[in-house]
Amino acid sequence: MASVFDKLFENAECDKALISIANGDINKLEVIQRHMEHQIYAVAHSVLHDFSLADDVVQETYIKITEKAHLYTPGTRAKAWVLTMARNTALDMLRHRSFEQTDENVTDDITDRFDENSIVISMQVKKALDSLSDGDRQVVTLKVYAGLRHDEIAEIMGISTEAAKKKYQRAIKKMKEFF
Repeated sequence: MASVFDKLFENAECDKALISIANGDINKLEVIQRHMEHQIYAVAHSVLHDFSLADDVVQETYIKITEKAHLYTPGTRAKAWVLTMARNTALDMLRHRSFEQTDENVTDDITDRFDENSIVISMQVKKALDSLSDGDRQVVTLKVYAGLRHDEIAEIMGISTEAAKKKYQRAIKKMKEFF
């Protein structure tokens, strides 16, 4: 688990990268990718519930970062800015794409990525996450998978910090029923 110092360093690195990208240095996108790809993917998957579409959102987010880096305010929360963009991209995709995912497709995708024990555990986690409302699931994903603090989650989701804390607590309590 990353220490507070590591998180501050990563945010500072991402801040510098966004400034460089805004000034035309597209190679600095690698810094964002190195520090945030897992988090961007987790946010996208929490919205879309589809591995393939989440991959598409990751790529689309990188494109949007290069197009909109000039809108980033240097010295602010770079990671929150990127994850907000990822969440909005996923929500846009959800609104503009009509898709259905069958249980068979989910099973095929999961078996390609994990061993048998991991499949059982991931299915339990998926079932627990699927039992949550969209907002609660996103809060859990941002907290657990993206490693964000409640105030960062609140900023991304456009809710108060207290609301983010309550959503998280309620969601975890409900998920515990599955284990």
